[in-house]
Amino acid sequence: MTTNERKTDLHQLMLEAAETGLNINDIEPIGTRLGIDPRQLVNELALAVANGFNSMALDFDFCSQAMNGLEGVVAQLAVDGETPEPALSIYLAFDAGEFKRSGDPIDVCPIEKYTRPMIERILLEHNDGQS
Repeated sequence: MTTNERKTDLHQLMLEAAETGLNINDIEPIGTRLGIDPRQLVNELALAVANGFNSMALDFDFCSQAMNGLEGVVAQLAVDGETPEPALSIYLAFDAGEFKRSGDPIDVCPIEKYTRPMIERILLEHNDGQS
């Protein structure tokens, strides 16, 4: 499988996650075809969402919907074994930007205050771990 085919699969999954949500039965056959386990596929998908947001190629609403669409798969994988990371952290970062905190000033944007720094940190940690 080429890198472009892999990116195409990730993009298609991202769209499906945002539109209708995904479950483990959606993930497993694609992981098998790609030669990776579902946990790795979910992590790659979450990283693609985070990278798209960080580069401003994808907006917050789409990314948040995509990660909400992955929530069930992340939870199922956690129940069945090790929690998929960084997928869970990326999900939580987008969740953090969905609402204002009672102590925040009225002009604070939760996306910029919470989500963006969390995503930047996750990507930095992930990239440092890949070196």
